[in-house]
Amino acid sequence: MKGVGKIFHGKKLIAIVFKKKLQVKELEFFTDNESPFQIGAHNRKKGVKLIPHVHHLKKPIIINSLQEWLLVTKGKILVTLYTEKGEIIQKITLKSGDSILLVEDGHGVDFLEDSQIFEIKQGPFLSSHHSKIFLK
Repeated sequence: MKGVGKIFHGKKLIAIVFKKKLQVKELEFFTDNESPFQIGAHNRKKGVKLIPHVHHLKKPIIINSLQEWLLVTKGKILVTLYTEKGEIIQKITLKSGDSILLVEDGHGVDFLEDSQIFEIKQGPFLSSHHSKIFLK
């Protein structure tokens, strides 16, 4: 699929990069059904209407991993992916319109230009003390 890149460390999915020039047909999802985040993209013709709906939860869902999605809306950033032990896996430069789903292990972000990003992650956020392990 043009504009999407999956990054693996061994057999483990670490991140999915979405470039601004992403091309999809009608509706495509990039995450599997078991993923804590469900990320897809629509490419619809004028006049298409999605049936109104409510997402109903009949039983609690247990999430065993925390994921994070970053969307660059202005500027340029460098995302460095790390193993849990702090070893660099890969570095990715993202520009305005690009985004990344951080699936597993660690990451760092360097702002290469004055930049603006949207960040979405699961909550509730208790505190950095409860949910983050800082890598050196």
